Amino acid sequence: MIEASKNSGNSGSSEDLVAGDEEGERSVVSAEDQLRKEMTVYEKFIMGMLTNFGSMALDRMHNTLKMFCVADPPYDKSLQQLQSFLSGLVSEDKLELRDGMYFLKK
Repeated sequence: MIEASKNSGNSGSSEDLVAGDEEGERSVVSAEDQLRKEMTVYEKFIMGMLTNFGSMALDRMHNTLKMFCVADPPYDKSLQQLQSFLSGLVSEDKLELRDGMYFLKK
């Protein structure tokens, strides 16, 4: 009887893992989508900074956003979140990344 319960517990476990992986992928995608939605508020500000300064490094952009975006919603993202968002803008051909500096795409 104990043997039977062990076997029945194992059946379908690989299917459960696959379903779990799909759930995990969905949550990662939705987390990325959520970050993207939150960061679009700052996109115009980023474009304005690059228009005024020509080019900026990631850390300088991050510090400028922290300093000037204090109103609702305040900028409270991590450096990695900003880098991920900027990578998305680069892949959309809105920005260029050269030698660690971000530029507006011409």
